[in-house]
Amino acid sequence: MSEINIFLVGYGKMGKIIHENAGYINANVTAIYDPNIPEYNTTFSHVDFRNIDVAIEFSRPEYAFDNIKLLLENKIPVVTGTTGWFNKIDELINLYKPEEHSLIYGANFSIGMNLFYEIVEKSTQMISQTGLYDVYGLESHHRKKVDSPSGTARVLAGIILENNTSKDQVIYDLNNNSLGEKEFSFSSIRAGSVVGYHEIGFDSDFDELQLIHNAKNRKGFAIGALMAARYAVAKKGFFNFKDVFRDVISGM
Repeated sequence: MSEINIFLVGYGKMGKIIHENAGYINANVTAIYDPNIPEYNTTFSHVDFRNIDVAIEFSRPEYAFDNIKLLLENKIPVVTGTTGWFNKIDELINLYKPEEHSLIYGANFSIGMNLFYEIVEKSTQMISQTGLYDVYGLESHHRKKVDSPSGTARVLAGIILENNTSKDQVIYDLNNNSLGEKEFSFSSIRAGSVVGYHEIGFDSDFDELQLIHNAKNRKGFAIGALMAARYAVAKKGFFNFKDVFRDVISGM
């Protein structure tokens, strides 16, 4: 693999782990930006984009959209794992032609989670056909996570809605209300230092099926983001990682 240079935008826990594992794809981190860390709190104007092949953006929802715009304006391929701004994807498409730019976004870059998406999809299709099972979701993360439900939970809920013929709405907060016949519950827990736990359950009068993805650490997320970065250097377009992850891993 040829060597590539990475610009890290956001240097929190994920940024640091991506930095530590950059060698996995034969990459160097040549620039870092984080407004909350004095050492890296410089504006984008101080970055030499001529020496950057791709940017990996893990910041906060309120910063992500502007960060991505600045990177695309400078013709830098972008991989972003920041959630909470995906409703503005169409705005980016109107501003920047996908055939001329590269952007890979996703709620979760873990290879295991993206396999889990497919497992949930196929399982929901099969179990829904029986008409015997109710469905629920549960996610748990560390107490400092800023969004609830998680972006991954929203993706999983969307998969269930697309593939379960008896449900047409997800409820994230019951607010002391009971569920309607076509509604299902997806609950959130925030506690301690949980990296990321997602459970999909199918319950009947006589048994229960559970599908679980439990992240042991953040390395899996970092490796997925790095693999996506190499893919973004080679491909033009705007992609949701869950739609291209098989192409991403096959290209390594």
